Amino acid sequence: MGQCMSSDPDSKENNDINKTIQKDKSKDKYVKKLLFLGSGGSGKSTLFKQLRTLHGTGYADKDRLQFKDHIFAQIVEQMRLCLECIDILKEDEPDEYKDVELSDSGKQAADILQSAPTLQVNAQISEAIEILWKEDAIRLIYDLRATMKIDDSCAYFWDEVQRIAAPDYVPDDKDILLVRYRTTGVIEQKFEIKKNLFHVFDVGGQKSERKKWIHCFELVTAVIFVASLSCYDEVMFEDDSVNCMIDSLDLFKEICNLQWFVTTPIILFLNKKDLFEKKIHIIALSVCFSDFTQQPPNSAGSNNNNLQNGAIMNGSKDNLINSSSEQEEDHMDQTQHINTENTNLLYDDVKNKYMIDARNFIKKKFVAFNENSKTRQIYVHITCATDKNNVQNVFNDVQQIVVSAGLERNNLI
Repeated sequence: MGQCMSSDPDSKENNDINKTIQKDKSKDKYVKKLLFLGSGGSGKSTLFKQLRTLHGTGYADKDRLQFKDHIFAQIVEQMRLCLECIDILKEDEPDEYKDVELSDSGKQAADILQSAPTLQVNAQISEAIEILWKEDAIRLIYDLRATMKIDDSCAYFWDEVQRIAAPDYVPDDKDILLVRYRTTGVIEQKFEIKKNLFHVFDVGGQKSERKKWIHCFELVTAVIFVASLSCYDEVMFEDDSVNCMIDSLDLFKEICNLQWFVTTPIILFLNKKDLFEKKIHIIALSVCFSDFTQQPPNSAGSNNNNLQNGAIMNGSKDNLINSSSEQEEDHMDQTQHINTENTNLLYDDVKNKYMIDARNFIKKKFVAFNENSKTRQIYVHITCATDKNNVQNVFNDVQQIVVSAGLERNNLI
Protein backbone atom coordinates (compact mmCIF):
# COMPACT_ATOMS: atom_id res chain seq x y z
CA MET A 1 0.00 0.00 0.00
CA GLY A 2 2.83 2.30 0.96
CA GLN A 3 4.54 1.46 -2.32
CA CYS A 4 1.44 2.48 -4.24
CA MET A 5 1.52 5.88 -2.57
CA SER A 6 5.26 6.24 -3.04
CA SER A 7 6.48 9.79 -3.61
CA ASP A 8 9.74 8.57 -5.16
CA PRO A 9 10.58 11.10 -7.96
CA ASP A 10 11.85 8.31 -10.25
CA SER A 11 8.63 6.38 -9.81
CA LYS A 12 6.57 9.47 -10.60
CA GLU A 13 8.65 10.13 -13.72
CA ASN A 14 8.19 6.52 -14.86
CA ASN A 15 4.44 6.80 -14.37
CA ASP A 16 4.36 10.03 -16.40
CA ILE A 17 6.34 8.37 -19.18
CA ASN A 18 4.02 5.35 -19.20
CA LYS A 19 0.97 7.64 -19.36
CA THR A 20 2.52 9.51 -22.29
CA ILE A 21 3.28 6.24 -24.11
CA GLN A 22 -0.27 4.97 -23.59
CA LYS A 23 -1.66 8.30 -24.76
CA ASP A 24 0.52 8.19 -27.89
CA LYS A 25 -0.57 4.61 -28.57
CA SER A 26 -4.20 5.62 -28.27
CA LYS A 27 -3.66 8.51 -30.69
CA ASP A 28 -1.64 6.34 -33.04
CA LYS A 29 -4.56 3.97 -33.35
CA TYR A 30 -6.46 6.65 -35.25
CA VAL A 31 -3.60 7.68 -37.54
CA LYS A 32 -3.77 6.10 -40.98
CA LYS A 33 -0.34 5.04 -42.17
CA LEU A 34 0.23 5.04 -45.93
CA LEU A 35 3.28 3.54 -47.57
CA PHE A 36 4.18 4.94 -50.99
CA LEU A 37 5.98 2.34 -53.10
CA GLY A 38 6.97 2.12 -56.75
CA SER A 39 9.87 1.94 -59.15
CA GLY A 40 12.21 4.86 -59.70
CA GLY A 41 10.72 7.50 -61.99
CA SER A 42 7.11 6.51 -61.32
CA GLY A 43 6.23 9.93 -59.93
CA LYS A 44 5.51 8.91 -56.34
CA SER A 45 7.77 11.61 -54.91
CA THR A 46 5.90 14.16 -57.04
CA LEU A 47 2.62 12.91 -55.58
CA PHE A 48 4.15 13.20 -52.12
CA LYS A 49 5.14 16.83 -52.82
CA GLN A 50 1.69 17.56 -54.21
CA LEU A 51 0.11 16.19 -51.02
CA ARG A 52 2.31 18.46 -48.93
CA THR A 53 1.11 21.44 -50.98
CA LEU A 54 -2.56 20.43 -50.77
CA HIS A 55 -2.89 19.05 -47.26
CA GLY A 56 0.36 19.69 -45.44
CA THR A 57 2.38 22.72 -44.45
CA GLY A 58 3.25 23.66 -48.02
CA TYR A 59 6.64 25.19 -48.77
CA ALA A 60 7.99 28.33 -47.14
CA ASP A 61 10.75 30.22 -48.99
CA LYS A 62 13.34 28.50 -46.79
CA ASP A 63 12.01 25.10 -47.91
CA ARG A 64 11.79 26.18 -51.55
CA LEU A 65 15.41 27.27 -51.66
CA GLN A 66 16.44 23.72 -50.77
CA PHE A 67 15.22 22.65 -54.23
CA LYS A 68 17.46 25.12 -56.09
CA ASP A 69 20.48 22.84 -56.12
CA HIS A 70 18.36 19.95 -57.43
CA ILE A 71 16.97 22.16 -60.21
CA PHE A 72 20.41 23.50 -61.14
CA ALA A 73 21.81 19.96 -61.18
CA GLN A 74 19.05 18.71 -63.47
CA ILE A 75 19.51 21.60 -65.91
CA VAL A 76 23.28 21.21 -66.19
CA GLU A 77 23.80 17.46 -65.76
CA GLN A 78 21.02 16.45 -68.13
CA MET A 79 22.26 18.81 -70.85
CA ARG A 80 25.77 17.39 -70.40
CA LEU A 81 24.25 13.92 -70.75
CA CYS A 82 22.62 15.02 -74.03
CA LEU A 83 26.05 16.06 -75.32
CA GLU A 84 27.47 12.66 -74.41
CA CYS A 85 24.54 10.92 -76.07
CA ILE A 86 25.28 12.59 -79.42
CA ASP A 87 28.62 10.77 -79.61
CA ILE A 88 27.09 7.51 -78.34
CA LEU A 89 24.33 7.69 -80.96
CA LYS A 90 26.81 8.26 -83.77
CA GLU A 91 28.95 5.33 -82.63
CA ASP A 92 26.05 2.92 -82.12
CA GLU A 93 24.09 3.81 -85.26
CA PRO A 94 26.50 5.50 -87.69
CA ASP A 95 24.42 4.80 -90.81
CA GLU A 96 21.44 6.75 -89.47
CA TYR A 97 23.08 9.39 -87.26
CA LYS A 98 26.59 9.98 -88.65
CA ASP A 99 25.70 13.53 -89.72
CA VAL A 100 24.30 14.60 -86.33
CA GLU A 101 26.43 17.58 -85.26
CA LEU A 102 26.24 20.74 -83.22
CA SER A 103 26.54 24.06 -85.02
CA ASP A 104 29.61 26.23 -84.36
CA SER A 105 27.70 28.28 -81.79
CA GLY A 106 26.42 25.05 -80.26
CA LYS A 107 29.98 23.74 -79.91
CA GLN A 108 31.06 26.96 -78.19
CA ALA A 109 28.10 26.71 -75.80
CA ALA A 110 28.98 23.06 -75.12
CA ASP A 111 32.56 24.03 -74.23
CA ILE A 112 31.27 26.63 -71.76
CA LEU A 113 28.90 24.12 -70.17
CA GLN A 114 31.45 21.32 -69.94
CA SER A 115 34.12 23.54 -68.38
CA ALA A 116 31.84 25.05 -65.72
CA PRO A 117 33.44 24.37 -62.31
CA THR A 118 30.09 24.03 -60.48
CA LEU A 119 26.48 23.17 -61.23
CA GLN A 120 25.30 26.71 -60.52
CA VAL A 121 23.10 28.21 -63.23
CA ASN A 122 24.29 31.77 -63.76
CA ALA A 123 23.88 34.14 -66.71
CA GLN A 124 26.68 32.54 -68.75
CA ILE A 125 25.44 28.98 -68.17
CA SER A 126 21.81 29.92 -68.89
CA GLU A 127 22.85 31.45 -72.21
CA ALA A 128 24.78 28.31 -73.12
CA ILE A 129 21.76 26.16 -72.19
CA GLU A 130 19.47 28.30 -74.35
CA ILE A 131 21.78 27.98 -77.36
CA LEU A 132 22.12 24.21 -76.95
CA TRP A 133 18.38 23.69 -76.46
CA LYS A 134 17.80 25.23 -79.90
CA GLU A 135 20.22 22.78 -81.54
CA ASP A 136 18.64 20.07 -83.73
CA ALA A 137 21.08 17.50 -82.32
CA ILE A 138 19.94 18.18 -78.74
CA ARG A 139 16.28 18.09 -79.77
CA LEU A 140 16.91 14.71 -81.37
CA ILE A 141 18.43 13.34 -78.18
CA TYR A 142 15.47 14.67 -76.18
CA ASP A 143 13.07 12.96 -78.61
CA LEU A 144 14.98 9.72 -77.91
CA ARG A 145 14.93 10.34 -74.14
CA ALA A 146 13.23 7.03 -73.30
CA THR A 147 16.45 5.16 -74.07
CA MET A 148 18.87 8.04 -73.43
CA LYS A 149 17.78 8.44 -69.77
CA ILE A 150 16.84 12.08 -70.19
CA ASP A 151 14.05 13.17 -67.83
CA ASP A 152 10.77 14.38 -69.37
CA SER A 153 10.72 17.57 -67.29
CA CYS A 154 14.08 18.78 -68.66
CA ALA A 155 12.29 20.56 -71.51
CA TYR A 156 10.39 22.64 -68.97
CA PHE A 157 13.52 23.68 -67.09
CA TRP A 158 15.52 24.40 -70.25
CA ASP A 159 12.64 26.59 -71.46
CA GLU A 160 12.64 28.41 -68.11
CA VAL A 161 16.42 28.71 -67.69
CA GLN A 162 16.56 32.52 -67.87
CA ARG A 163 14.06 32.88 -65.02
CA ILE A 164 15.90 30.24 -63.00
CA ALA A 165 19.25 31.98 -63.52
CA ALA A 166 18.05 35.18 -61.86
CA PRO A 167 19.96 35.99 -58.63
CA ASP A 168 16.72 36.28 -56.62
CA TYR A 169 15.21 33.06 -58.01
CA VAL A 170 12.97 31.11 -55.63
CA PRO A 171 11.44 27.86 -56.98
CA ASP A 172 7.66 28.00 -57.39
CA ASP A 173 5.22 25.12 -56.91
CA LYS A 174 5.57 23.90 -60.49
CA ASP A 175 9.37 23.92 -60.28
CA ILE A 176 9.24 21.88 -57.08
CA LEU A 177 6.81 19.37 -58.56
CA LEU A 178 8.74 18.87 -61.80
CA VAL A 179 12.32 18.71 -60.54
CA ARG A 180 13.64 15.16 -60.79
CA TYR A 181 16.12 13.76 -58.31
CA ARG A 182 16.66 10.34 -56.84
CA THR A 183 14.86 9.67 -53.58
CA THR A 184 17.08 7.98 -51.02
CA GLY A 185 16.06 6.61 -47.65
CA VAL A 186 12.62 7.26 -46.19
CA ILE A 187 10.82 10.61 -46.17
CA GLU A 188 7.75 10.93 -43.96
CA GLN A 189 5.10 13.57 -43.50
CA LYS A 190 1.83 13.88 -41.58
CA PHE A 191 -1.25 15.28 -43.28
CA GLU A 192 -4.82 15.99 -42.28
CA ILE A 193 -7.44 15.28 -44.94
CA LYS A 194 -11.07 15.93 -44.00
CA LYS A 195 -10.22 15.71 -40.27
CA ASN A 196 -8.48 12.36 -40.74
CA LEU A 197 -4.81 12.09 -39.80
CA PHE A 198 -2.46 10.40 -42.28
CA HIS A 199 1.17 9.47 -41.76
CA VAL A 200 2.69 9.03 -45.23
CA PHE A 201 6.04 7.39 -46.00
CA ASP A 202 7.83 7.92 -49.32
CA VAL A 203 10.73 5.56 -49.94
CA GLY A 204 13.49 5.32 -52.53
CA GLY A 205 12.39 3.75 -55.78
CA GLN A 206 15.75 2.67 -57.20
CA LYS A 207 16.69 -0.98 -56.78
CA SER A 208 19.53 -0.11 -54.42
CA GLU A 209 16.98 1.55 -52.11
CA ARG A 210 14.44 -1.27 -51.99
CA LYS A 211 16.18 -3.22 -49.23
CA LYS A 212 15.55 -0.22 -46.96
CA TRP A 213 11.78 -0.56 -47.30
CA ILE A 214 11.44 -3.61 -45.10
CA HIS A 215 11.13 -1.77 -41.79
CA CYS A 216 8.23 0.26 -43.16
CA PHE A 217 6.14 -2.78 -44.05
CA GLU A 218 4.43 -3.69 -40.82
CA LEU A 219 1.14 -2.26 -39.60
CA VAL A 220 0.49 0.16 -42.44
CA THR A 221 -3.17 0.94 -43.10
CA ALA A 222 -2.75 0.82 -46.87
CA VAL A 223 -0.09 0.63 -49.57
CA ILE A 224 -0.15 3.07 -52.46
CA PHE A 225 1.82 1.63 -55.35
CA VAL A 226 2.70 4.16 -58.04
CA ALA A 227 3.48 2.99 -61.59
CA SER A 228 4.19 5.14 -64.62
CA LEU A 229 1.88 4.50 -67.56
CA SER A 230 4.30 6.17 -69.96
CA CYS A 231 7.40 4.11 -69.14
CA TYR A 232 6.56 1.20 -71.44
CA ASP A 233 9.30 2.16 -73.92
CA GLU A 234 11.85 3.31 -71.33
CA VAL A 235 14.85 1.57 -69.77
CA MET A 236 15.83 1.54 -66.13
CA PHE A 237 18.22 4.11 -64.69
CA GLU A 238 20.34 1.35 -63.11
CA ASP A 239 20.15 -1.22 -65.91
CA ASP A 240 19.47 -0.21 -69.50
CA SER A 241 18.77 -3.82 -70.46
CA VAL A 242 15.57 -3.83 -68.37
CA ASN A 243 12.32 -2.22 -69.51
CA CYS A 244 10.86 0.12 -66.87
CA MET A 245 7.31 -1.20 -67.23
CA ILE A 246 8.43 -4.79 -66.79
CA ASP A 247 10.42 -3.81 -63.70
CA SER A 248 7.38 -2.01 -62.29
CA LEU A 249 5.16 -5.06 -62.89
CA ASP A 250 7.72 -7.37 -61.26
CA LEU A 251 7.94 -5.10 -58.23
CA PHE A 252 4.16 -4.84 -57.94
CA LYS A 253 3.84 -8.62 -58.05
CA GLU A 254 6.40 -8.90 -55.25
CA ILE A 255 4.89 -6.15 -53.07
CA CYS A 256 1.29 -7.17 -53.66
CA ASN A 257 1.84 -10.71 -52.39
CA LEU A 258 4.19 -10.15 -49.47
CA GLN A 259 3.08 -11.79 -46.24
CA TRP A 260 2.77 -8.36 -44.56
CA PHE A 261 0.21 -7.23 -47.12
CA VAL A 262 -2.07 -10.24 -47.43
CA THR A 263 -4.99 -8.27 -45.97
CA THR A 264 -3.70 -4.74 -46.54
CA PRO A 265 -5.60 -2.63 -49.09
CA ILE A 266 -3.47 -1.99 -52.17
CA ILE A 267 -4.16 1.24 -54.05
CA LEU A 268 -2.61 1.33 -57.51
CA PHE A 269 -1.89 4.70 -59.06
CA LEU A 270 -1.30 4.43 -62.80
CA ASN A 271 0.50 7.74 -63.07
CA LYS A 272 1.72 10.11 -65.80
CA LYS A 273 -1.51 9.76 -67.76
CA ASP A 274 -0.77 13.05 -69.54
CA LEU A 275 2.52 11.76 -70.98
CA PHE A 276 0.95 8.39 -71.80
CA GLU A 277 -1.92 9.97 -73.75
CA LYS A 278 0.60 11.71 -76.02
CA LYS A 279 3.12 8.89 -76.36
CA ILE A 280 0.70 6.03 -77.04
CA HIS A 281 -0.24 7.51 -80.44
CA ILE A 282 3.41 7.70 -81.49
CA ILE A 283 5.00 4.59 -79.97
CA ALA A 284 3.03 1.33 -80.02
CA LEU A 285 2.45 -0.49 -76.73
CA SER A 286 3.68 -3.63 -78.46
CA VAL A 287 7.29 -2.45 -77.94
CA CYS A 288 6.75 -3.70 -74.38
CA PHE A 289 3.87 -6.18 -74.71
CA SER A 290 3.93 -8.35 -77.83
CA ASP A 291 0.48 -9.69 -76.89
CA PHE A 292 -1.05 -6.25 -77.39
CA THR A 293 -1.72 -6.42 -81.12
CA GLN A 294 -3.47 -3.10 -81.72
CA GLN A 295 -1.46 -0.42 -83.48
CA PRO A 296 -1.83 3.36 -83.04
CA PRO A 297 -4.32 4.84 -85.50
CA ASN A 298 -2.50 6.48 -88.38
CA SER A 299 -1.98 10.21 -88.33
CA ALA A 300 -4.62 12.47 -89.84
CA GLY A 301 -2.64 12.50 -93.05
CA SER A 302 -3.31 8.85 -93.85
CA ASN A 303 -5.99 7.04 -91.94
CA ASN A 304 -8.02 10.21 -91.62
CA ASN A 305 -7.82 10.85 -95.36
CA ASN A 306 -9.46 7.52 -96.07
CA LEU A 307 -12.27 8.31 -93.66
CA GLN A 308 -12.61 11.82 -95.01
CA ASN A 309 -12.60 10.77 -98.68
CA GLY A 310 -15.27 8.20 -97.99
CA ALA A 311 -17.41 10.74 -96.15
CA ILE A 312 -17.05 13.33 -98.92
CA MET A 313 -17.77 10.88 -101.72
CA ASN A 314 -20.80 9.49 -99.92
CA GLY A 315 -22.15 12.87 -98.93
CA SER A 316 -21.51 14.98 -102.03
CA LYS A 317 -20.89 12.73 -105.00
CA ASP A 318 -23.86 14.10 -106.91
CA ASN A 319 -22.74 17.65 -106.28
CA LEU A 320 -19.28 16.88 -107.68
CA ILE A 321 -20.82 15.57 -110.91
CA ASN A 322 -23.69 17.96 -111.40
CA SER A 323 -22.45 21.28 -110.05
CA SER A 324 -22.85 23.95 -112.69
CA SER A 325 -23.33 27.10 -110.66
CA GLU A 326 -21.57 29.04 -107.91
CA GLN A 327 -24.42 28.19 -105.52
CA GLU A 328 -23.90 24.47 -106.06
CA GLU A 329 -20.14 24.87 -105.63
CA ASP A 330 -20.68 26.77 -102.37
CA HIS A 331 -22.99 24.00 -101.18
CA MET A 332 -20.38 21.39 -102.12
CA ASP A 333 -17.64 23.28 -100.21
CA GLN A 334 -19.89 23.57 -97.17
CA THR A 335 -20.72 19.86 -97.32
CA GLN A 336 -17.02 18.98 -97.61
CA HIS A 337 -16.24 21.19 -94.60
CA ILE A 338 -18.94 19.54 -92.49
CA ASN A 339 -17.80 16.07 -93.51
CA THR A 340 -14.19 16.98 -92.76
CA GLU A 341 -15.19 18.11 -89.28
CA ASN A 342 -17.21 14.94 -88.73
CA THR A 343 -14.30 12.82 -89.94
CA ASN A 344 -11.90 14.60 -87.58
CA LEU A 345 -14.28 13.93 -84.71
CA LEU A 346 -14.52 10.29 -85.76
CA TYR A 347 -10.73 10.04 -85.90
CA ASP A 348 -10.44 11.58 -82.43
CA ASP A 349 -12.88 8.95 -81.16
CA VAL A 350 -10.76 6.20 -82.71
CA LYS A 351 -7.62 7.61 -81.11
CA ASN A 352 -9.30 7.93 -77.73
CA LYS A 353 -10.62 4.36 -77.86
CA TYR A 354 -7.14 3.07 -78.73
CA MET A 355 -5.64 4.99 -75.80
CA ILE A 356 -8.23 3.62 -73.37
CA ASP A 357 -7.77 0.07 -74.68
CA ALA A 358 -4.00 0.36 -74.17
CA ARG A 359 -4.44 1.80 -70.69
CA ASN A 360 -6.88 -0.94 -69.68
CA PHE A 361 -4.46 -3.56 -71.00
CA ILE A 362 -1.75 -2.24 -68.67
CA LYS A 363 -4.22 -2.08 -65.79
CA LYS A 364 -5.17 -5.75 -66.27
CA LYS A 365 -1.49 -6.74 -66.32
CA PHE A 366 -1.04 -5.25 -62.84
CA VAL A 367 -4.31 -6.44 -61.30
CA ALA A 368 -3.69 -10.01 -62.53
CA PHE A 369 -0.80 -10.31 -60.04
CA ASN A 370 -3.14 -10.09 -57.04
CA GLU A 371 -3.03 -13.63 -55.66
CA ASN A 372 -5.59 -12.73 -52.98
CA SER A 373 -8.26 -11.44 -55.35
CA LYS A 374 -11.05 -13.29 -53.51
CA THR A 375 -10.39 -11.49 -50.24
CA ARG A 376 -8.71 -8.25 -51.33
CA GLN A 377 -9.47 -5.78 -54.08
CA ILE A 378 -6.88 -3.70 -55.90
CA TYR A 379 -8.16 -0.12 -56.08
CA VAL A 380 -6.97 1.49 -59.32
CA HIS A 381 -6.76 5.22 -60.04
CA ILE A 382 -5.48 6.94 -63.18
CA THR A 383 -3.39 9.89 -62.04
CA CYS A 384 -1.33 12.86 -63.14
CA ALA A 385 0.89 13.85 -60.22
CA THR A 386 1.47 17.36 -61.59
CA ASP A 387 -2.28 18.09 -61.84
CA LYS A 388 -3.38 19.50 -58.49
CA ASN A 389 -7.11 18.99 -59.14
CA ASN A 390 -6.60 15.38 -60.22
CA VAL A 391 -4.53 14.58 -57.13
CA GLN A 392 -7.05 16.25 -54.83
CA ASN A 393 -9.98 14.33 -56.34
CA VAL A 394 -8.11 11.03 -56.23
CA PHE A 395 -7.12 11.47 -52.60
CA ASN A 396 -10.69 12.30 -51.64
CA ASP A 397 -11.53 8.80 -52.87
CA VAL A 398 -8.42 7.25 -51.34
CA GLN A 399 -9.04 8.66 -47.89
CA GLN A 400 -12.46 6.96 -47.79
CA ILE A 401 -10.83 3.60 -48.61
CA VAL A 402 -8.09 4.16 -46.03
CA VAL A 403 -10.42 5.36 -43.27
CA SER A 404 -12.62 2.27 -43.71
CA ALA A 405 -9.54 0.04 -43.61
CA GLY A 406 -8.30 1.75 -40.43
CA LEU A 407 -11.64 1.37 -38.68
CA GLU A 408 -11.81 -2.29 -39.66
CA ARG A 409 -8.23 -2.95 -38.48
CA ASN A 410 -9.00 -1.44 -35.07
CA ASN A 411 -12.28 -3.40 -34.82
CA LEU A 412 -14.33 -0.20 -34.90
CA ILE A 413 -16.63 -1.44 -37.67
